[in-house]
Amino acid sequence: MGVLSKAAASAHGAVEHISEAAAPTSKWLEEQRETLSTTGDKLVESTCKYVSAHPLQSLAMAVAAGFLIGRLASRLSR
Repeated sequence: MGVLSKAAASAHGAVEHISEAAAPTSKWLEEQRETLSTTGDKLVESTCKYVSAHPLQSLAMAVAAGFLIGRLASRLSR
């Protein structure tokens, strides 16, 4: 077996080892993505319901938040 063949076999073994080690993490990340997606959908639905029920309060909160963010951004840029 030549040097190139040995190097290729060694690299292939290393890739398999890394793949086996990463599989549980990949599965966990996929589960977290699904959980976050569901949580995000619930948050959007809840926000839409609140805005529909309280349009003026929602507008006032948005203006206040924009004002505060603007003030913070201007202080940080100095």
